[in-house]
Amino acid sequence: MATYEELIKLCSKKFKLQWLYGKNQNGRNFLSDAQSSHYPSLYVGFLNIIHPERLHIIGAPEVAFLQGLSVPDRLGIVQQFRKNNSLGFVICKDLELPEDFVRAVIEENIPFFTSDACAEDTLTNIRHNMVRLAAPSCSMHGVFMDVFGIGVLMTGQSGIGKSELGLELVTRGHGLVADDVVDFIQRGPNQIEGSAPALLANLLEVRGIGLLDVKTIFGETSVRRKMKLDLVAELKQFEQGELMDRLPETELYTEILGQQVRTMIIPVGGGRNLAVLVEAAVRSAILQKRGINTIQEFFNRQRELMEKED
Repeated sequence: MATYEELIKLCSKKFKLQWLYGKNQNGRNFLSDAQSSHYPSLYVGFLNIIHPERLHIIGAPEVAFLQGLSVPDRLGIVQQFRKNNSLGFVICKDLELPEDFVRAVIEENIPFFTSDACAEDTLTNIRHNMVRLAAPSCSMHGVFMDVFGIGVLMTGQSGIGKSELGLELVTRGHGLVADDVVDFIQRGPNQIEGSAPALLANLLEVRGIGLLDVKTIFGETSVRRKMKLDLVAELKQFEQGELMDRLPETELYTEILGQQVRTMIIPVGGGRNLAVLVEAAVRSAILQKRGINTIQEFFNRQRELMEKED
């Protein structure tokens, strides 16, 4: 949800964005679903009376423009912005606005902020963070790991052994991103990024033992703050007599946030070393990224042999 509170929190990493007036709207979702899906970066810019619905950045040129207007014209701009549900104003670098303009903004309860950065930096950072807030996101059940630099989401029914497998992979030198709940957000056209909710960061639940603080037990290198999703490893318990495709001719994919993510089925059974299987699946995925498809090469080899025999 794109709230002013979240926007201020994100911006605070680069500069100080603070409320001046209208703080009662701190928790307001200022971007509708339609705005979020339709170029959210367009909803912030320098003061522009042609696009009153934006969040308006006010620097020295904008202050000079407002000071050059008559009082009725200034008040008319505020009323026009209120009528079009303006996202508010951000005044930069301790600049001063005409008092009548400020009083009108307060009366109309339009969000008003101050920034300690210059207008250009303020615009760049707010635009970047508005896009982040509007990005598609979801939460999924599973264990998200960094295996050989590849982000692997391990899924499967509850109790199948995902967390235990995650622990085994950590002991083999790989990194934990998230256990049980994984938050995904789309960072680009072909990039989904996963991380752990703040409450569960660095924690791994193992049945019979309880919660383990992986970072404390195994050290800094055993955890990752976030990771790009590259592969889904589905742990599946096959029933007796149930057939599985041992040499699939077509690749499997899982749709996450509208993107197709390569998927591999890992059969679960007594005596199977799942950690080794996941590592092998990751190595195979890396080869496929490089254009090496072992199954297809086998089929080609088989076809050539059959043609020679004919």
